[in-house]
Amino acid sequence: MEPEELLIKRVINGDQEAFRTIVEKYQNLVFAICFNIVGQRQEAENLAQETFLQVYRSLPLYRNKGFKAWIGKIAVNKAIDWKRKAKAENERKLLYIEDI
Repeated sequence: MEPEELLIKRVINGDQEAFRTIVEKYQNLVFAICFNIVGQRQEAENLAQETFLQVYRSLPLYRNKGFKAWIGKIAVNKAIDWKRKAKAENERKLLYIEDI
C-alpha cells in the first residue's frame, strides 16, 4: 500500500496526526498552485487553508487515483473560484461607480 493510502485511511478513522502529515507533505504544492493563479500571497495562504479543509471533508470520496493530482485539482478549483468571485465583485463595483 502506498503511504498516501495508509494516511488517508488513518485520517478517515480520526487520526489527526495523519492529516497533519498530509498537510506538511503537500502545503508547498498547494500554496504554489494558489499563488500562481491568484498572484497574492495572503489570498494564496487563505486558499491553501480552504483547500486542505476541502481535502479533509472529501477524503472519504477519494478513489486512490493519484492523490497529488487530486489535491492539486482541488487547489486549482479553489483559486479559480476565488478569481471568478473577485472579478464579479470588481465588475459590480465598477457598475456602481458608473451609476454615481
